[in-house]
Amino acid sequence: MKLKLWTKLLVSTFLIISSMGTGEDLNNFGTDISDRADLRNADLSGRDFSGANLNQSDMCGAKLFGSNLNNAFMRSAWLIDADLSDAKLNGADLTGADFTEADLTRADLSEAILKNVEMSGAILKGADLTKADFTRADLSDADLSEAEMANARFFRTDLSGATMKDIHFVGGNFIGSHMNWADISGGYLSRGQFSRAEFYGVDLSDADLSDADFTRAYLMRGNLTRANLNWANLAYADLTEAILIDASLRGTKLPYADLSGANLHGADLTDADLDTIRLHGANLSNAKMGRIDLKELDLRDVDMRGAYLKNANLDKTYLTNANLSGADLREATMVRVEMSGADLSGANLQRIKYDQVTLYSLYRANLEGALMSDALKADLEALL
Repeated sequence: MKLKLWTKLLVSTFLIISSMGTGEDLNNFGTDISDRADLRNADLSGRDFSGANLNQSDMCGAKLFGSNLNNAFMRSAWLIDADLSDAKLNGADLTGADFTEADLTRADLSEAILKNVEMSGAILKGADLTKADFTRADLSDADLSEAEMANARFFRTDLSGATMKDIHFVGGNFIGSHMNWADISGGYLSRGQFSRAEFYGVDLSDADLSDADFTRAYLMRGNLTRANLNWANLAYADLTEAILIDASLRGTKLPYADLSGANLHGADLTDADLDTIRLHGANLSNAKMGRIDLKELDLRDVDMRGAYLKNANLDKTYLTNANLSGADLREATMVRVEMSGADLSGANLQRIKYDQVTLYSLYRANLEGALMSDALKADLEALL
């Protein structure tokens, strides 16, 4: 009798596992699956597993296309190389799960708990990540392009090398995340939180970063060409050798930021806060800096050819050997400015406000073809 009983049990178990592998109807079985189920390579497409307990289950290579996993419990589950495209995972608890190279294209992960998940190389293109929590998750080399990320949380998340082109992300949290070499070009990231995040070599070209917080962020050698950084906070940020060609930084806060060697050609810095900023070796040619406060800054050797500096405050600024050829300095305040060896050829110096210290500096600068008021010309000639 015992032998027959064991034989029946083994046959039943075999039939259940076989039905999973062949993708037979599991709609009524989904919520009965216990933790640690073996569902490797099973075809579960379109099945209803809402609220199911699948903690620590092995679903590697499983086909879950269009499946309903809303509010399911899948803590520490294995879903390596699984197909979850168009799946519903709203509110699911996926803490510590492994989705390495899984396909989550267009999946609904809104409000899902994804803390400490492994998603390296996963495809999340067009996925809904609204209010999802990716705290300390590994999304390195993942594809998140066109994903919806409103109010998502990526606190200390690894997004190194991730593709995030054209993402829509307003007010989300990336504080302390690693986003080195990520492609976030064209993304809408207004009001995002990026303080202390790492962006070495990141591509943020054409991205909307307005009102975002990058306090103490690391953006060395990042590409921010044509990026919208209006009213963003970049205080203490490291932008060494960053590319900011034609970027818009109107009203941007940059106190104590390091832009040494950065390329700001054609950038708009109107009304930006540059208090104690570092710009050694930076390229500010053709930059727009109307009404800007540059007082007491060290701008020695800086390239400011053709820069728009009308009404700018340059009091006590060091411009030794700076290139200001063709710059527009009309009505600029230039008291106690040091500009020995500066190139001001073709610059517009009409109606500048200057003192005797600045006058002596101008005398030692290149003023060939510069436009000056008669009073300034007379003062310079008096020094001969």
